[in-house]
Amino acid sequence: MSFHAQKVYGESGLKSCPFCGRAATRKTESGLEVCPQHTKQQLHEIKCTCGSWLEQRAGKFGPYFHCFNCGNINFKKALEIKAITAAVSGTKNVGSEKLPEKIRYNDQKEPTETTITSQDTEYFD
Repeated sequence: MSFHAQKVYGESGLKSCPFCGRAATRKTESGLEVCPQHTKQQLHEIKCTCGSWLEQRAGKFGPYFHCFNCGNINFKKALEIKAITAAVSGTKNVGSEKLPEKIRYNDQKEPTETTITSQDTEYFD
């Protein structure tokens, strides 16, 4: 028998500032919820994993990003992509630096094309 954590009134709707992590009480011109100290600050450009730039949008359920190739992307997922690409490129400011076009994991090799003819006995038993 497992017990669930007690629900606390008002904790489900708390938003945090993406710049510093404090409670977000105001919105910027682009619809991003931030703390009072970051109302004038803009979020740097973020590049998607497919290589195109993400466009920041605000909707009914809060801010999100839109990729021309991939479609809508969750705000938290886009910030995670930004952190990963910053770690790969070794820079702190992702928006001003050029990012690699394709991120490879575990040093994967490019696929090679193999032509099989009827004379190859290895493939036909």
